[in-house]
Amino acid sequence: MPNQIINTIGLLLNIAGVVLLFIYGPPQPTHEEGVGLKLEDNTLLSDGRTVVDHDASVQKIRKRHENMSKIALVLIFAGFVLQLWATWLI
Repeated sequence: MPNQIINTIGLLLNIAGVVLLFIYGPPQPTHEEGVGLKLEDNTLLSDGRTVVDHDASVQKIRKRHENMSKIALVLIFAGFVLQLWATWLI
């Protein structure tokens, strides 16, 4: 079997594994909003913030996590394409 075919099969298996890792990834913090069942939006927390402020910061963390995950996946695919191109065209 030519080296190019073996390398391509390896790359395909690698990308399939990375996609599965991305979908079922390691456990992450829940980033749940709200602090407790009995707290209102304007309730003052022990750190001086309100529940609304806490929820906004949690939402910001969640959004950044989602964006970074998408960027990571795009980078993985771009790396895969470059490796495949180098294997077949160089």
